[in-house]
Amino acid sequence: MRRFSVLAAVSVAAAMALLPGCSSGTAVPQKPPTLSSHMRSLASFIATSRSPLGLHADNLNAGHQLKSFYTCPATISIEYFSDYKNNIINVFAGKFEGQIPCGKITDVTNPQGLYVNASTHDLYVANTGGHNVLVFHRGETVASNSYTDPTNQFPYDVTMARDGTVIASNVFQTGGPEAGSISTWVGGPNGGAFVGNFPMTNDSVGLWITVDKHGTVYYNDIDLTSGIGALWSLTCPSGACGNQTQVAGVSFSAPGGLAIDRTNDLLANDAQPGTADTFELPNPKPKTFPIASGSLDLAIDMLNRHWFALDSQNSNAAEYLYPSGVLVGTVSCGTNCIASGIAVDP
Repeated sequence: MRRFSVLAAVSVAAAMALLPGCSSGTAVPQKPPTLSSHMRSLASFIATSRSPLGLHADNLNAGHQLKSFYTCPATISIEYFSDYKNNIINVFAGKFEGQIPCGKITDVTNPQGLYVNASTHDLYVANTGGHNVLVFHRGETVASNSYTDPTNQFPYDVTMARDGTVIASNVFQTGGPEAGSISTWVGGPNGGAFVGNFPMTNDSVGLWITVDKHGTVYYNDIDLTSGIGALWSLTCPSGACGNQTQVAGVSFSAPGGLAIDRTNDLLANDAQPGTADTFELPNPKPKTFPIASGSLDLAIDMLNRHWFALDSQNSNAAEYLYPSGVLVGTVSCGTNCIASGIAVDP
């Protein structure tokens, strides 16, 4: 069985920072943030069997050999499924039933977390290898917009607040000194207006992010003190992020994606042993149902009440009824895939 890679991108990002031509800085090797012993153990457990430098070389060699295409129906729900290693976002139509993609977007570099704006149907991509967030109109395979943090970050996930603020979580800064952080922009054409970069409070690396209907932003990370996954909250009105508060009593063995459901509850995947968690905060004890071990990013289809979980251990994605947890079906990411992000456009 393949070993899954919640931190494969972290390892690769570190390698990218060390290689000439892979950052906007000099070619002099730079030291990435130091991980705790627990974090190194966790990373060893969940990293791919490939070395980060070898994986990066594969990315360079693969480039964008596949051509983009899009033949998906215009009027049914579609799902986006990113492949970090092969620089692809696969597009599926309808319920997961083992079907092949009806579209592929290849104008990306090491894509990870994905987000769909339900009102515009635009897809937002944490384009880790490009150090930016890309935006694609539904049905199009060339980015229509991009958001860049001038402090040179590795974006991991992306979301949008109701006021139009684009919010990205970053694994860490190229070359340091920051570990994880949050980048914000006032949304708009030509890259919008960059507001600021806000370091996470106490992390080794930053991970997933979401924002609820009232503007509360939630992110998870690997806590610098405990070495396990922690959950934090804050507000970022018009992109100006304030104080960060750790959510008491909540932790994750292997923190996965975050989302908000129609009742404003916080949803989370915990990849080990594999649970889908629904939090009615401030109650720190979630309602759960089992999902595949290794399930990282998630997406919620609030129209049909379906939960989509990306399984990086087996390079596929599963669709579950929500909140019952009944499995609907699965689709495959493809050959030599590193499954890295999922989103749904209902």
